[in-house]
Amino acid sequence: MSETEKIQTILWQVPKQVISGPGSMKETAGLVQGTMKHPLVVTGPHLHKAGLIAPVLESLEQAGIRFTVFHETESDPSIQTVEKIRDLYNENACDGLIAAGGGSVLDAAKAAAVLISQGGRLQDYEGSRKVSPLKMTLLVIPATAGTGSEVTPFAVISDHERQVKMTVSSPFLIPDLVVLDPDLLANVPTGLAAATGMDALIHALESFVSRHGDFISDAFARRALEKIGGSLVRFVETGDKESAREMMEGSFLAGCAFSLSRLGLVHAMSHPLSAHYGIPHGVANALLLPEVIRFNEQAAARKYREAADLLGVPEDTSLADWVTDLNSRLEIKMKWKISEADLPVLIRDTMISGNVQANPREASADDVNSIYNVLISAYQA
Repeated sequence: MSETEKIQTILWQVPKQVISGPGSMKETAGLVQGTMKHPLVVTGPHLHKAGLIAPVLESLEQAGIRFTVFHETESDPSIQTVEKIRDLYNENACDGLIAAGGGSVLDAAKAAAVLISQGGRLQDYEGSRKVSPLKMTLLVIPATAGTGSEVTPFAVISDHERQVKMTVSSPFLIPDLVVLDPDLLANVPTGLAAATGMDALIHALESFVSRHGDFISDAFARRALEKIGGSLVRFVETGDKESAREMMEGSFLAGCAFSLSRLGLVHAMSHPLSAHYGIPHGVANALLLPEVIRFNEQAAARKYREAADLLGVPEDTSLADWVTDLNSRLEIKMKWKISEADLPVLIRDTMISGNVQANPREASADDVNSIYNVLISAYQA
């Protein structure tokens, strides 16, 4: 059956309301008025200490809405952190969740919403479609331009006991309300801006070439590639307001795209690297991308060339080489020594990822081993 003869069934769910633009954090109270009488605001220690989410708290105070703050969310949040959020929510009789922070904060809040609504252990919900409708409204305010967690049905949480990043997936985890305020990106460190920006780019690219993609995910991915390709380097180097807004909206669109299509081999391989070696997620993705593109080229050459055009890649330059140069410009380097003895575990954890099935080219354990070995040889002490 040809591509034009295929019948597609697309399950498309998005937030009920999205507000985008500088200063939009100040609209938080108006969004939750009548829905939340005592929300729990989940954030991270840096954002809280620096006062970057003050507009959110001030908005609630001015509207007379009581709130409690949890500000201990770490990078790559653990099951224990999710349980702390649940406990604080219950102890204070909260009735809604507001998550303001990077992908770690948003994922922790989404996972906590599952435990608050349905009880049990988070491990009980690992995988897909084990979650029932949540019993509260979830409003999210991303503080990085990269993860797309503000619009995706996934929560990725570290299970330290098993040394894995576990994923809970359900359409009920797509937040109800989203605030995209580029003011939150004003003080993002250069390294974090580069890593999260590359993550957003890879979300769009992997969605675009995914074998599970469709005309809706392609449309989101195309626009995301245009926005990110035209603003990523400028955002990392200058952090100006225009590029910050473009990156935030591009990341959102990329999240819409891969919510429909899933991702691919880059993400399947990066999660084990982060779980076992602590490599930041966006950095691991960026380091893997050139070799994964080279591996996939024979199965997705046309799509990669179209993506390259959207990103502004010169016609005489391969996308893989362009990404390698981009990583160098963004100062993303392989600084972690991977032990060959760990390869069987890394390969095992890669192959059980659902993202492998969405990759445009079928990948074997031997293929994954070869790509990991390229990373091993790129190690810079």
